Amino acid sequence: MAPGVPQGERIAAVSAQFVSAASLRVRSDWFNKLRWGAALGVLVGSAAAGLFSASAPLIVPLVAIGVLLLLLNAGYVIRNRRIRPRDIVAELRLVKMQMVADLVLLTAVLHFTGGVENPFQFIYIVHVIIASLLFKGREIFQIAWLAIGLFTLMVLGEHLGPLHHHHLLSASDLTHELPYMLMSLGSVWLVLLTSAYIGASIMHHNRSIKDELVDRQGGLVEAGKAQLDFFRFVTHEVKSPIVTAQSAVEAARELLEEGAEPVVRDMLDRAVRRLTQALGIVRDLADLTQGRMAAAPHWTDVDLALIVARTLEQQQESMAARGLTLEADLPTAPLTVYGDEGMIEKVVVNLLNNAVRYNRDGGSVSVTLVPTGDGVRFAVADTGIGIAGDDLERIFDEFYRAPEAREMTNVGTGLGLPIVRRFLQQMGGAVEVTSTPGQGSLFTVTLPKKHGAR
Repeated sequence: MAPGVPQGERIAAVSAQFVSAASLRVRSDWFNKLRWGAALGVLVGSAAAGLFSASAPLIVPLVAIGVLLLLLNAGYVIRNRRIRPRDIVAELRLVKMQMVADLVLLTAVLHFTGGVENPFQFIYIVHVIIASLLFKGREIFQIAWLAIGLFTLMVLGEHLGPLHHHHLLSASDLTHELPYMLMSLGSVWLVLLTSAYIGASIMHHNRSIKDELVDRQGGLVEAGKAQLDFFRFVTHEVKSPIVTAQSAVEAARELLEEGAEPVVRDMLDRAVRRLTQALGIVRDLADLTQGRMAAAPHWTDVDLALIVARTLEQQQESMAARGLTLEADLPTAPLTVYGDEGMIEKVVVNLLNNAVRYNRDGGSVSVTLVPTGDGVRFAVADTGIGIAGDDLERIFDEFYRAPEAREMTNVGTGLGLPIVRRFLQQMGGAVEVTSTPGQGSLFTVTLPKKHGAR
C-alpha cells in the first residue's frame, strides 16, 4: 500500500496517474530548486567571463541573463505557492513555458561564452532528462528538437555572420572550420535524440509498471471489501442463532435445577460455555471488521478515566473469584482523549480481561492512567503466565494464541490484541508490551488528547 493511502481504500484516480497535476507540481518545485543553482552559476561564472573571451569581458549580458533567470524562477515559486495544483493542462503548459525559457537562456549563455567552442554545450542533455521526468511520449522529443534547433541556429548564425562569434581564448583554429562545426552539430543531435529516446523508453516502462500496480491494488481492495462484507454477513447471521441457543440451554439448565443427573448438568454447563465462547468469537469478528472500515469510527472527546474505572468495576467479580488484588492509580478528575468511544472501551476491556484471564490465582493487577504532554498513558500489568520473547510480536497477529495461553485456558479467540492494536492505530495511538515468562506482562497504551495530536 502506498504511503498515505488508508487501508482498504482504492488509490484515487488523480493519484493513480503517473503524471497528475499534484505529481507534476512536486517535480516542478524540484526543478525550481535546480534553477536557483543554475542562476547562481551564471552570475558567479559571469565574473570570470573575461578570462575565457578573446574580446572585451561580457559580464553585462551574462549578469542580465542570470538576473532574468532569478526573476523568472521567483515568479514560478510564488505562483506555485499561491495556486493549488488542480488543472493538469495548466500545469503542463506552465512547465513547458519554463523549459522553453530555460533553453533560450541557456543558448544565450552559450552564445556569449564561445558558442560551438564551449564544451558545456551538452548541458542541453540535462533538460532532455528532466523532460523525461515531467512529460511523456512526443513531448520529450519536442524538448529535444527545441534544444537542437536553438543550438543549430546559434551555430549557423555565428558561422554565417548574423550573430557575432565570441571566441574562447583557448580555442584552436580547428573550431572555426566547417567540418568541426558540422561534427559538433552532429554530436549534439545524436546525443540529444538518443537521450530523449532512452528517457522516453524508461519512463514508458515505469508508467506501465505503475499502471499494473494500480490495477492490482484495485483488485486487492475489491477483494478486501468482499471479505469484509462476508465477515459482516456471517457475524450478523450467526449471532442471532447462537444467542437463541444459549438462552435455550440456560433456560433448560435452570428448569432442571438440582434434579438433573450430574452428567446432564455437566453437558449443559459445557454447552453454555461453548456457546459463550462462540458468541465471543462472533463479537470479536464484528469488532475486527469495524476496525477495518474507514467510515466506522466516530471521533470525539472521550473521558478515558471514566471508562477505565467503569471497566474495573465490571471486573471485580472475576478478580474476586481468582483471588486477585487490584492496584489502581487513576485520576479523580476527567482525563480526556480524542478517539472513538466504542473503540477505546474495547481496548480497555480487552487488556483488563487478559490481565485477569492469564493471571495466576492470588496474583495482582496493576492499572495506571497518567497524562503525558499531548497524550495519555494507560498501563496494565499482571503477575500471570507472561509471554515468551518469540511471541511478543505474534500476539498481535489475528487468531494467534501463545502456547502458554492455550494450555492455561481454551477461552479466547486470538483476536483481542489484534483488535487493540488496530483500533489504537486508527486513533493515532500505540501499544507496547514487555513481559517475562512466568512473572507477568505489562501493556502500555498511549492515546492523543487532541485531534491535532493524531
